[in-house]
Amino acid sequence: MDLASGVSWFRGSSVRIRRGGHEIHVDPCGLTESGTADYILLTHPHYDNFSEEDIARVRGPETIVIAPASMKKQLEDADHFLRPGDMLQLEGVDVLAVPAYSPEKKFHPQENGWLGYVFSLGGVTYYHAGDTEYLDSMGTIRCDVAFLPCDGHYTMDANDAVRAAKACGEAVLVPVHWGDSWGSADEVERMRAAFPREVRVFPRAL
Repeated sequence: MDLASGVSWFRGSSVRIRRGGHEIHVDPCGLTESGTADYILLTHPHYDNFSEEDIARVRGPETIVIAPASMKKQLEDADHFLRPGDMLQLEGVDVLAVPAYSPEKKFHPQENGWLGYVFSLGGVTYYHAGDTEYLDSMGTIRCDVAFLPCDGHYTMDANDAVRAAKACGEAVLVPVHWGDSWGSADEVERMRAAFPREVRVFPRAL
């Protein structure tokens, strides 16, 4: 089974997964394709993660929107506001909110309560880390596919992304949040060399 089938990466942390008859978007931003999401998961409100225009583009009347509790001012009509450790059991998908923050950098403070997500869909468990540095709590996560940021400036770098991937035990590492101002293709290739399982590098969806 191709664990990463149905995955598209648009830019930054924007990922779409179509699997098991469902469509999930995490941080829809910079979308180049239309569709209707069953679920939208938002990690935090930075401009390159939170696009009201793109959310509206894929949000239908039945779409479930999930966001951090601290985003109530930005998105009052979300269906669920979560804090790290909260879990939802929804039709076709289970969602666990996990912490995403930067202990050593100012960009993503822990006190903001911003999130990554672990969710299962179509027999595959995914971990989308959000914008974060390496956290010891990643060692408690088990998944098949992990979307890990690796720009090295706003988030963890390639070395820590590999460290996080090994801690999570996933079969497939998908680098995200690279290739704009920070994070190069060379660093992603170093991840491929350092990670003992599969590193799946997706081109941006055009």
